[in-house]
Amino acid sequence: MSGIKLICGKELDRVFRDRKMIFSVFFLPVIIMVGIMSLVGNLSNNAQKDVEAHTSIVYIQNSPVGFPQFLKAADRDCKIYEMSDWEKATEMIKNGDADLLIKFPENFVDMVSGYKQGDVIPQIKTYYNPSEDYSRAAYDTISTGVLEAYRQSLLSQRVDNMEGLTVFTVNSDNPDMVIQDEEKAGGKILGMMLPYFVTILLFAGAMGIGTDMVAGEKERGTMASLLVSPIKRSSIVLGKVIALMIISGVSSVIYVGALVAFMPQMIGGADLGMNLTLNPKQIAMLAVLLVAIAFLYSAIIVLVSVFARTTKEASSYVMPVYMLILVLGMTTMFTTKTPGEWVYAVPIYNTSLALQGILTQEVTTMQYGVTLGMTLVFGAVLIGVIGKAFESEKVMSI
Repeated sequence: MSGIKLICGKELDRVFRDRKMIFSVFFLPVIIMVGIMSLVGNLSNNAQKDVEAHTSIVYIQNSPVGFPQFLKAADRDCKIYEMSDWEKATEMIKNGDADLLIKFPENFVDMVSGYKQGDVIPQIKTYYNPSEDYSRAAYDTISTGVLEAYRQSLLSQRVDNMEGLTVFTVNSDNPDMVIQDEEKAGGKILGMMLPYFVTILLFAGAMGIGTDMVAGEKERGTMASLLVSPIKRSSIVLGKVIALMIISGVSSVIYVGALVAFMPQMIGGADLGMNLTLNPKQIAMLAVLLVAIAFLYSAIIVLVSVFARTTKEASSYVMPVYMLILVLGMTTMFTTKTPGEWVYAVPIYNTSLALQGILTQEVTTMQYGVTLGMTLVFGAVLIGVIGKAFESEKVMSI
């Protein structure tokens, strides 16, 4: 036990006594994560505001009398032009120089006013470019909104009692139509991103230190001296893994805390009308699971590092494992179906599902227990493998 404490203390001193190391391991990733996500959120928010403030450029062919004024009244932020050259107008839509084309049939007014049963119903055609944000916004506003209001306006001239044509309305006076649990909705947002970011930051944070703990000591020649010391090799293994687990655990708490605290800034300051706070039960479940994840990731990194001769070689071995874990964490962002109970027995992937379930308050006690148990068991198996590797002179002399 004293050997484990000695090795663990040595590794922790190496990190926590170095201010530069503390900053690079614990704070720099948080600053980068919050900075990048805040920048992306603000850019996205500004792009949306720019689209909303844009003055739409609309070309109309065979415009009926009064329609330009109707359009102006409904959407004041638009410029209206009469279309004379169809080819030129379509080219402008394609190039983004115009936002919407509206084509009325010839004699539109006569067709509407003189309509009789059996006549051809006039059709208004609109053309837009869905790859242009301004054009898509103009289509959504005018084609599906203003033209419907114009249709109702013309219909009221034909029918005296418009209410007689209305069979029912949908949510015309229903301000309380949204029914949701704000805590669960907020957890849904966190649950989409948290497993992904925990995987990136926790594993990446431990990767640099973990590879240096074994492969780095081999490269510097200090591992040979450590192996011939009176400390048991199993104590060396546990000491290094526990030290790396503590470092990973502390970093994960900082990362998750920063993610929750800076969530409004990271989504561009938008008010989602949702509760992004966590209750004590969620915090406790997250804390325990993060410790288990830190234990597993530490064991994986140390195991890979054992079979490398240099830190550079260890980093190249760890990278494919990192990418695999990253993909597994990313898959939960796009999961819509309820996962089967057996999935929670799949190591690594189950932790991402459990993290998401904790935040959305949908994970069951059994699912959480299976995930926690499998993570600890799998980590313990890897520790056993590392211990066997340390006992092998062939492996340790690589």
